[in-house]
Amino acid sequence: MIEQAPRAAREFHVGPAGDRWLLMRDLNTGQPYVLHRPADEPEVELDLGSFLVLFHGQERAGLLDLIASLLPDDEAPAHDEATVVRSPRFLSRWIPSRQN
Repeated sequence: MIEQAPRAAREFHVGPAGDRWLLMRDLNTGQPYVLHRPADEPEVELDLGSFLVLFHGQERAGLLDLIASLLPDDEAPAHDEATVVRSPRFLSRWIPSRQN
C-alpha cells in the first residue's frame, strides 16, 4: 500500500462535467500545488507555476480569487510613494548595453 503525505486543500473550481480543482499543500514539505480531480479519470497534480502558465480560463480565475481571499483585507492599501514596490529595471548580462 502506498502511503500519501498529509495535505490541506481548498476547492476553487468545479467544472460543468463535475471535475474539481483544488489548491493543495503538502503538510510535510509545505509546498503548494493544484490537484485536478476529473469525474472519471485519475487525479493530476500540477505545481502552481505550471498551472498558471497552462490555464487561462475559469479554473485560473478561481485560483486567483482564492489566493486573493486568503489575504487580509482589514487594512486599506497605502498609496504614498514610500510603500510602492516597483520591479527592478531589466538588466541582462547576456545582452551588452548600447553606448554611443
